[in-house]
Formats: sequence, structure tokens, C-alpha cells
Amino acid sequence: MSLARTYAPERAVRMLVLMLCILLVPHRGVAFAQGGVEASPHVVHDVQAEGSCAVVGMTAEQCQLLALQRARAAAIGQAAGVAVASSTLVTSSALAGDFIKTYSLGYIVKEKAEWLPLTQYQRDSSMAPIPEYKIRIIADVYRPMKRIEPIGLRASLNRLQFKGGERAELTIRSMRKARVGIFNITADDRVTRVFPNIHDRDNVIGGGEVLRYPSGRSRTELVMETLSGHRRDTEAFLVVAVADEHPCNLLGLFPEGPEELKAFFARYTEIADYAEDMMLTYEVFAARGD
Repeated sequence: MSLARTYAPERAVRMLVLMLCILLVPHRGVAFAQGGVEASPHVVHDVQAEGSCAVVGMTAEQCQLLALQRARAAAIGQAAGVAVASSTLVTSSALAGDFIKTYSLGYIVKEKAEWLPLTQYQRDSSMAPIPEYKIRIIADVYRPMKRIEPIGLRASLNRLQFKGGERAELTIRSMRKARVGIFNITADDRVTRVFPNIHDRDNVIGGGEVLRYPSGRSRTELVMETLSGHRRDTEAFLVVAVADEHPCNLLGLFPEGPEELKAFFARYTEIADYAEDMMLTYEVFAARGD
């Protein structure tokens, strides 16, 4: 993995970078051609997709997670009618992060995964074959339908790459009053609520205002580190702005500790139609000697 965790000062945020992999997305031109059945305006049921990852420069655990992330990206792309890159050997972590970004196009609320037999990947005869993990998923994808006027959310990180021990800071802007939430999508396939928290509860931002988190008054730090044994990890912060007219309590809706991705997005669908969100991906490199 790489877990991006953000808690109190005594807790650190861990991140994971997923590299060199192969995405196997069934080539379909129609959003639901893979068997997805749209049963309601919000949920597309039984969307099928596949993902794969070749073990190059990463652990088997990292490779398996990236294969799963790419299968999810393919499923979300089908449900949202968005094209997702297929059958590509990815050598750029920025491209790997693009698959995480698709999570904000639709939200997987139910998922059944099946690992396919281990195979080998070989680009051509000049390249030695390498192990390749393949997975097939059947997912229910929630498609948000906005019921609010635009909020005008904008968010950024202080940098896109971090060395172990460096601090992260987010800058968030909103064109109108909203409640802000920050969540960390970690490389162990979990999501943690970073803000608001028991130390920093005031998450209301006025129209045109800027929120920086952590601020100088905050008792929380976002200390970036890789997972144990990992040299490089990729993860993301999901920044959410909920319209002020929606009576949302993010502290009450989402648990204090990490939860599974699909469980998080099942909760998130309760506010998705009244919110705007942005996915901020980043890399973290292990400090020398780690």
C-alpha cells in the first residue's frame, strides 16, 4: 500500500506510489456494453470491467492493488460514458494517478472481484516475460445528479511529490458558502476522514474565502511517509465542498478511522448530489535509509 493517514499531530499521513503496470480494459464504445444495467437514474448495476498489472519495480501487493484500481476506473468510465486508456504499460506515476482521479466521476458502492489466473506479460521478444495479475470486477456505480447551484470548489496541494517526513498543506477555495471535508484515499485501499476532526471542527468556508489546512492554529500535521518497505507510493486527497443549504455533519456521517473504499462511497452518496469534489493525487518517496 501506501496509506495516507491524517490524524492528530502524533499521527502521520502515509502515501503510496503505484508504477509500471498494464491496464486491461475491455474495448467497448458504449457506456453499458459490458453488461451494465441501468436500473435507476443514480445507480448503474452490474458493470463489468477488467484490470491487470505487471510486476515491475513494485511489490506483488502494490501490483494487485493497482490492477484493482484500474478495473474500477474502467467500470466507472463505462457508467459515466468516459473513455479510459486501455492496454497500456504505464511508466509515469502521473498516469497511474489518473486512474484514482476517475473515482470522482462516479462512486462504486458495491463490488464483487474475481482474480484471474496469473499470466505473463511480454511486450516483444526483446523483453523478458514478467508476472501479470489480472482481475475482473462486477460493480454497482452511483452517478451523482447535482441538485444545487455550482459551488465553485478549487483545491490544490503545496506540492505533487513529497519526501518522507515532509508536510503537506491543502489550499481550498469556494465561490459560495460551503462545508468542507478532506479525505485520504490510501494505498491499502481505504479512505480516512482527515478534516474535520476532533481537533479541527470548524469546516465552514464563506464565499470567496480561502481555507488552508492544516493552518497555523491547527493541532494536526500531515506528515508524508511511504508504507513500510515501500520506496515510492501514490495516493490522493479527496476534497469535498457540501452546499451550505444541505444539513450535513461530516463528523457524524464518516467514521474516525479508515474504512473500505466501497463503504466510504456508499456513505458519500448521501451527500454527493449536494456537493462538489476534487481528487488531488500525489507521490511520496521514502527518505534515504528507510
